[in-house]
Amino acid sequence: MKETKRNVKMNFRVTEQERDFIIEKAKVSESSSTGAYIRKMAIVGVIVKYENQEIKNLIKSLNGIQRNINQITMRVNSTNRIYDEDFKYMKGVLNEIWQSLTSIQSMLRFPKQ
Repeated sequence: MKETKRNVKMNFRVTEQERDFIIEKAKVSESSSTGAYIRKMAIVGVIVKYENQEIKNLIKSLNGIQRNINQITMRVNSTNRIYDEDFKYMKGVLNEIWQSLTSIQSMLRFPKQ
């Protein structure tokens, strides 16, 4: 492959920690050089921005599920029975979690510009 002649120089400042982080990421990416890594990220890299509220809502749902599972477990232990309503509840909650995760995943895959 023919190497492109690059005759324009760009300079920018970073902290020592940022420099070390960039160098480490370049090594992990197996780029031929730090400059090649920075160039590739600047040209084809993607910045992902997501709304933190989606994740906060998911965590809130998971906490609620944890409390309800504990209540169901206590009832099963005391009665030696599990009820259809418990299964329906769990199925509905799992569906909500699945929808939340799918929404978060789609935002991470296709960020809004």
